This record gives sequence, structure tokens and C-alpha cells, in this order.
Amino acid sequence: MAIKTLHIVAGPTGIGKTAFAIERALALNCPIISADSRQIFKELSIGVAKPSQEELNKVQHYFIDHCSIHEAYNAGQYATDARVLINELFDTLNDIVICGGTGLYIKALLNGLDPLPPQNPELRQRLQNNFETDGIAALQTELQSLSEIAFQQVDHNNPQRLMRAIEIYLSPPATNTDLPKFNYEFDVNKIVLDMDRSLLYQRIDNRVDQMIDMGLEQEAKKLIAHKALNALQTVGYKEWWPYFDGSYSKAEAIDKIKQHSRNYAKRQITWFKHQF
Repeated sequence: MAIKTLHIVAGPTGIGKTAFAIERALALNCPIISADSRQIFKELSIGVAKPSQEELNKVQHYFIDHCSIHEAYNAGQYATDARVLINELFDTLNDIVICGGTGLYIKALLNGLDPLPPQNPELRQRLQNNFETDGIAALQTELQSLSEIAFQQVDHNNPQRLMRAIEIYLSPPATNTDLPKFNYEFDVNKIVLDMDRSLLYQRIDNRVDQMIDMGLEQEAKKLIAHKALNALQTVGYKEWWPYFDGSYSKAEAIDKIKQHSRNYAKRQITWFKHQF
């Protein structure tokens, strides 16, 4: 059995991964590597439930405030950077905690990823035409007919994500890409947090209310000039843009954040159930 261990703390949004991971890291006297695709951005804070300064002071965290929303960053880049860091940390440590709810980041880190197939302009144009003619329901229906699992794992309200998921499913497989190799053998201790679904949803709603009290609306308002960036196409931010332009009320914006957060948690639960 390997002496070294990666402790993976995963689970849906709002379930308490940060607090659990900090307790585990303190007990093991080791750092935490974040596996959250939004906490990685310097400009996002309240809306992504980034650990507080007090929490960051308790344990060394990596991949929090790692890059800017203006930089392109994906699961492949994360896997590369995180593997390099793990090799460095395992030079002197036997334990590392990985904490986050971005399943694709965790999968890429542990197993690598098949690279995305190249863009298919003709297919993308067809999907774009379908979207403009028949709305987002046409994309949802097509993806669900192709793969129920893929449909459950994607944001149903994001047409770009739906189109890309359809493109990936309909494209021929690509050849694999190389990632840095791990220098050490290690065990993987997977901990997926779970709780009663109704309790989790209540926790999510309460946390959104706390985010509002902390100034989420003001944080989103400061980022409105960058709303077209991929990093801002995320729950907690994208719901504010229609409110700011007068399309619906603040109460509706908050309700949509809660609804979309619950939907995201459900997709995460599905993903970890299939993958872990």
C-alpha cells in the first residue's frame, strides 16, 4: 500500500465541503488543493462561496484566486497545474486534501481527460439555427435524446454548454493528450458528502440569503462590464444581468439564483453518483 494519500472531499454545493476539508487538513497537518472551477478566479468571491480569510489563514490553500476571469482556464489546464503541484508537495508530505465540487476537475486530475474534439462549424451553425428558431428547448431535447447522462450533467439553461455537449457527443473521438505523470504512488481516499435532499436545498436557500446580505448584488454590479466572459456564465452572477437591465425584479433574480443553485446541486449529486 502506498504511503502517500490524496483525500478527495467532494459533494454538491452548499453541503459544507470547505469546513469539512479544513478539519481534515488540520488533523493531517497538510494543505488543501481547491477543485472549484469558479473559486479559482480572483475577481469572484461572494457568489462562489470562496473560503473566508479566516479559513484561508487556518490552512494553506492552493488554486484559490489562481487566475483572472480574463484568462482561459479549463479542466485540462487545471489537471496539468495540479499534478505539478502535487508532485512538489509529495516531495515532503504524505497527505494532501483535494476539496471541491467541480467533478470534471477532479476526474481530469486523477484520470486525465480525453481532449475535446475540434469545432465542427457546420454542426455548430445547425445548432445555432435551431436555438434561434425553436429556443433552448430544442437543444435540451436533442441532447437528452442523445444521452440522458450527458443531459443531466450540463447546465440546462446555458445554450452554449448544451451546444458543446451535443458537439462532443456527435464528434469522432479525439486522440488523448499527455499530462504530467505523478512522481509518487498514492492512495485515493474519496469522501463524498451527502445529506437529506430537502435539508440540502434549505441550506442552499439560506446561503443565498447570506450572500445577498454580504453584498452579492454589489459584487455582480461591479462585474457587469465583463458579463459576456465564460467565467461570468455561472450561477450567482448570470441571474443579475436581466435584473440590471429591467427584465425582472430583484426578488425574481434572487429566486432564480436559489433555483439554479438547487439545480446545480442536483447535477453534482448525479455526477458523483456515476463517477465515484
